[in-house]
Amino acid sequence: MPPLMRSLFPGFLAAAGALRCLAVDDAPPLDITQTLQDLKKLRDQSVTTTKTNKQRLLQEVTAAASSGESAAGTWEKAIMATRFDGLTKEQTAFKAWRDGEGEVFKDAVVKQAARLYFNWLGLTLQRSMGTPVKDLLPAILNHVGALANDRAAMEKLEDDIKREEELKDGKHGSQGPKSNDRGVQKMHDEILQKSLAGSVYVEWLKIGDWLTVEAWEEAPGNYDGIFEKIILPELRVQRDARAVEYWDGRIKRETDKASRSKLEFAHDKFNSLRFPVLLWHRASEMAAVGLKNRAAGEMLAIVRKYPTHPSAGEWMSKIETLLKPPAPAATSSAAPAASSSATPVSAANPAAPVVAPPAVVPPK
Repeated sequence: MPPLMRSLFPGFLAAAGALRCLAVDDAPPLDITQTLQDLKKLRDQSVTTTKTNKQRLLQEVTAAASSGESAAGTWEKAIMATRFDGLTKEQTAFKAWRDGEGEVFKDAVVKQAARLYFNWLGLTLQRSMGTPVKDLLPAILNHVGALANDRAAMEKLEDDIKREEELKDGKHGSQGPKSNDRGVQKMHDEILQKSLAGSVYVEWLKIGDWLTVEAWEEAPGNYDGIFEKIILPELRVQRDARAVEYWDGRIKRETDKASRSKLEFAHDKFNSLRFPVLLWHRASEMAAVGLKNRAAGEMLAIVRKYPTHPSAGEWMSKIETLLKPPAPAATSSAAPAASSSATPVSAANPAAPVVAPPAVVPPK
């Protein structure tokens, strides 16, 4: 052993001995029955506490959604708490923000956006507490109805912005007074187009975990997303023809938008590609709510009119699937063999009642 190692070796042995002295015995085993009971009690307490907290928050959110003023004020509090580290309204930094960027909260469009945000947050909280979609459906339909009005207001705002920009360029007379429409548009989209979990209010209260809901739309202002993820599936269950009416409205909306384009290429692309897809979705919705024969007729008309569409082959296959008769019920191999004394099978005396064929699954 080298001299250096020889001099250090006793120290290593002493340290190892000290470590051995530090070893402790394990604790006695837990009472499994009692421990499981305690865990169940703690879990039940956690569920109860979370439900109570959600109900309390729902009351606050409902109050915020009661008016545009309340909604905008609550949103401002969230901004003050997260962006200005909880400063009071009298603090210089917050007052400067309110008199500048925060001026948009005086606009009716922003107030309505905040109101719709808190309305959707309230519906999401109710769904997370187990309220069935069918019970929430009337309120959800009211929400999307308000979103339709909001969309019309935003289209008007966009037109105003374009006119103002044209005035700035001097294309249509002298420049008009400068507005804050772009700021209003930006805040509107910040409130309604982002997911609830990514919003400043949810971030402030740290309640993102409460808003994880299966088959739900996260953005309060996503009109089509709310229909496709929540409303249409429920209407299909109820065989409600309003599901088809949604596609009537969407076809008109997208057609109007395409018609506003000044490019002939855009018109041709919409008419030859997008429009047939929208018609197909509408026909498929008919099948989903039980109008199988009408659906098949409209699907066939679409394929005949647009035989070269990229999806035509897939559509033809779906029509064949829709029209294909159901497979006969399988005969059980475990059925006992008929004895020689059994009554013979005849049209007047069938061996078994006829089983109704399974329902045809509509194409998606």
